[in-house]
Amino acid sequence: MNYTQSLRYLNSFLNLERILYSPKNRLWNLKRMDYLLKWGKAPNRSFFPVVIAGTKGKGSTGFFLESILRASGIPVGFYSSPHLESPRERIRLNGRVISVSDWTRGVQTVQRTLKGHRLPSGMGAFTYFEIMTFMAMLVFREKKIRAGIFEVGMGGRLDAVNVLRAPLSIITPIAMDHEALLGKNLQAIACEKAGVIHKKADVITGPQKKEAMKGIHARVKKMKAYLWKAKPLRQEAFSLAGDFHQVNGGLASEAARVLRESYGFSQISKESVRCGLKAEDWPGRMEYFKRGPRILLDAAHNPASMEALVRNLKRQHREREVVLIFGSSRDKNAGEMFKILSRYFSKVIVTRTPNPRSQEIHELLVAALPYFDNIIPVSYPLEALKTAGAVISKNGLIVVTGSFYLLGELRKHVKNPN
Repeated sequence: MNYTQSLRYLNSFLNLERILYSPKNRLWNLKRMDYLLKWGKAPNRSFFPVVIAGTKGKGSTGFFLESILRASGIPVGFYSSPHLESPRERIRLNGRVISVSDWTRGVQTVQRTLKGHRLPSGMGAFTYFEIMTFMAMLVFREKKIRAGIFEVGMGGRLDAVNVLRAPLSIITPIAMDHEALLGKNLQAIACEKAGVIHKKADVITGPQKKEAMKGIHARVKKMKAYLWKAKPLRQEAFSLAGDFHQVNGGLASEAARVLRESYGFSQISKESVRCGLKAEDWPGRMEYFKRGPRILLDAAHNPASMEALVRNLKRQHREREVVLIFGSSRDKNAGEMFKILSRYFSKVIVTRTPNPRSQEIHELLVAALPYFDNIIPVSYPLEALKTAGAVISKNGLIVVTGSFYLLGELRKHVKNPN
């Protein structure tokens, strides 16, 4: 099997990330994952699992914790989603994206494991995310990873990574998102995300809205778990741009403390925490590129993360000429995001990627009309980037946001303009 064949094999599984979520067709459960762990001879028992749930900051929190563990000399794996340019980005080994050879070997191991096994009738089919989660565990076992960090794909209680039943979980700030599946109010959504908290486990959370904290407290009490509240850190602790890292880094730092004091990770020191927080190789999170007009790529994709983006833009680019390139998935509240973005931008270019989940341009136009007088519809992301460069000066700033898929489409061109 070569790399292309491995991608074809993985894409043969039902990919819920590429279709519109339907509240009448819940395909999420942990039973299929339990079968995978059984068939794979329990790869989850080969490393210490940490699960991260929440609405915003999951990836960055995991990145900081990964960096702290690396600085401590601890073999660490990090499984996150979605990816920007390559699905290999979802599995990181000691701070590096999994190699093509390790990836292909991992897919072959999955294929061999599934051969000769069949799910009982009525259990449906394996999904892309389930298979990817299983493969990450297999790779972590093969590479003798000591700590495996897993980012929840959506929700928590029924997400594939929750099969790990992690003794340590982190819950980042919770906001309204995926309401059709997770609940119509903040407390209900928090209850779903707090499903990653297990019996007598440790859970770390940071600043939360009152309703969200109610959901977390209810789960903590039910599971007789131990709740730790992380404090935001000072901005000077980080090399990455964005004040939201104060919360993300605080969560990672507190997780490192709990790992050291309660789970035998004695190598973690104050110096390794300091070094880990200074890491900056995290693409797509307020990532700047200098070419003609400066370009900022940010993976904000819900109203809560748009609030953080606008807040930071106002601080950093108060007098700069700016233009927005925006695309979104169909299950996202584009109207609410436009409302927030209009506090900073007056000009927006709306576009879509080839991904089936991408919101149609005419739908984005309707959502943007109440908030923008200057809206430019463009069919393709690269054309949108060229249009943005034509409508502002070389001293301006182009901001691309709204969707991981949009960032992934444009990042390769921004990195390599020729």
